Amino acid sequence: MADYFLVKTPLTLENCLSHDGALVLEQHAELRAMLEARTPAAAGLFAEPLISRGNDQAAASVSWYGDVDGKPVPLSRLDSASRAEAQARLQAQVTPLLPLLDDPEVGAMLSRALYTLEPGSIVAVDGTPLLLNWGMLPDGFERDRSARANHFAQTLGAFVPFPAPPPLGPSEAQKYREAIAAPRAAAGDTGPAPATGAAAAAAATGGMAAASAAKAAPPPPSSPPAEAEPRRVGPGGWVPLLVLTVLAAVVLLWLLLPGTRLFPNDPSEQAISDVAAAELAEEVNAALEARLASLQAALDGAQCRADGTLLMPDGMTIEGLLPPDPRDPNDRAGAIVPADLTPILPPDPARVAVPTATGTLETANLLALVDARTALVIAQTATGTGTGTGFFVGPDLLVTNFHVVEGAAADSIFVTNEALGAVRQAQLLKQSGPLQATGADFALLRVPGANQPAFDILQGTESLRLQAVIAAGYPGDILRTDAQFSQLRAGDLSAVPQLAVTDGTVSVEQDMAPRNTRVVVHSAPISTGNSGGPLLDSCGRLVGVNTFVVQGPLRNLNFALASPELLGFLQGTGALPNVVSSPCRPQVARPSPPPAVAALPAPGAPAEGIPALPLPGATPE
Repeated sequence: MADYFLVKTPLTLENCLSHDGALVLEQHAELRAMLEARTPAAAGLFAEPLISRGNDQAAASVSWYGDVDGKPVPLSRLDSASRAEAQARLQAQVTPLLPLLDDPEVGAMLSRALYTLEPGSIVAVDGTPLLLNWGMLPDGFERDRSARANHFAQTLGAFVPFPAPPPLGPSEAQKYREAIAAPRAAAGDTGPAPATGAAAAAAATGGMAAASAAKAAPPPPSSPPAEAEPRRVGPGGWVPLLVLTVLAAVVLLWLLLPGTRLFPNDPSEQAISDVAAAELAEEVNAALEARLASLQAALDGAQCRADGTLLMPDGMTIEGLLPPDPRDPNDRAGAIVPADLTPILPPDPARVAVPTATGTLETANLLALVDARTALVIAQTATGTGTGTGFFVGPDLLVTNFHVVEGAAADSIFVTNEALGAVRQAQLLKQSGPLQATGADFALLRVPGANQPAFDILQGTESLRLQAVIAAGYPGDILRTDAQFSQLRAGDLSAVPQLAVTDGTVSVEQDMAPRNTRVVVHSAPISTGNSGGPLLDSCGRLVGVNTFVVQGPLRNLNFALASPELLGFLQGTGALPNVVSSPCRPQVARPSPPPAVAALPAPGAPAEGIPALPLPGATPE
């Protein structure tokens, strides 16, 4: 076992590559033994994993250990001098491995080990390069050669030149051999094919010295050389240029795909500076510590009443309700009562009643309100179809993110939800983005013929911190298994996927650098496909527009552009949403009591409905 603990990261088993029926991660001992035997300088390159597959109480994770003590820092975050030094050391370790990728004994395992999950997985510990999250790829990339090549070019390939991405499978191995052989053919080398295995490693580490010695040796006597003809490039000399051109074209096409990258590819680097990220982390940690303290206090002081109601130390239920008043016959299950703004657990959205502008309570609950006002957005481009989420701010006006519809033709944007009943074509009226350049990520659509209710938009002065919120949308992970979405893709325009709703609390409200864009950071889970969807408070008012996620080593930070940013975008568009400023006063229907449990009969007494049986030795009456 390596001596020093470095960091703990979450583990998604679907991201792990396998070799010979086991995860590559689980073959670290074999990998290290092979490296020590063939290229000792690279033996410590792969951090040693201690895998926990998780259980009902804890998610799967990996604890990483290394030979050097210190804090792992991604190479991309080092200063230029330190990065250059670490990159040079990394190249010195990795370059001798390149011939081994074609080795029949170790090539398959080593090729898979060299793939890392994200650019931040290539780190330096006290100046020593190290790979974390190795033997992993984003879900689906193992089978998608083009996506995998682009991913590798942004991870290890960004620091070490490879003739081709590490091969996965026989056909890719053949292409890898051709990529290695191409420069030799272009140089007119007709000697034997490159060595593999130990010979290849020895050649890679000792080739420079051998070449220098050959140059230093005096040439054998010979007749004066004839005048050399100009060197001509053979047919194979164009192969490297062709490969680079094709690779550049593939990367360019990928960068132009607007419909498949619904969230910024790396929000932490694109939208937030390192300084801002550090400040945000401190604020989020402070919010989490406050939350932990409140939960601990609730756990220590909670009491259970005789009727089964669990009361917190402040006398309220875990959902922030006062206990029922036994003297009030109207205070029973289903009765709508005031709720606390920052409960221990958010109440079930199906029981949240939403106040209207007149002050009365709608008969529909919060979920029904969200369903009627939220829609699936579909954007078609020449390179693919993408999905996102939108919400109505007027009878026929819908807002989504700019990056959801970016690049779509005027007649290639569509929306649908249960209330619309079928897919409707939408018109793009206004857009502002991308976020990194403008500080905004909004698009306003018109849906001809629609007459939908709209969300109220909150523009208040009170902090939202620790308040309960819900996020609504159509995340891609859920759409992939939604039968209605499959029917929609097959051409049934009346099929409508189900809206997904998650709840959480607000962690931080912050002005995000560099353009001071106001954002709401919250814990309601969102993912690709939630882009452009609403973030709502417990009164059903819009407080933000879900836009991107920052993936951290232990948790994700969910970002919504705050409602004042949206109101600024809507100025001058003709959209006239109802803007409110009053604090939320949640109203929640009381839950139904738990089913009564029949009391056990006293010892010797017959249960109800069962005749008594005489005891042994007793005289029947």
